[in-house]
Amino acid sequence: MTCQKCKGLMIQERQPAVSSSTVILRCLNCGLIIDPLIEVNRNNHLRAKAA
Repeated sequence: MTCQKCKGLMIQERQPAVSSSTVILRCLNCGLIIDPLIEVNRNNHLRAKAA
């Protein structure tokens, strides 16, 4: 995967502090974190903008 912010490499990580089954994406270059909640909020925002 490619980072939306810096075009760097995104890696998958598990965050036991959040949930044992939650997988997040983290950019190795800039540190941008994308988790499922962030993704849902971004999609909702884009849909609202398009309408």
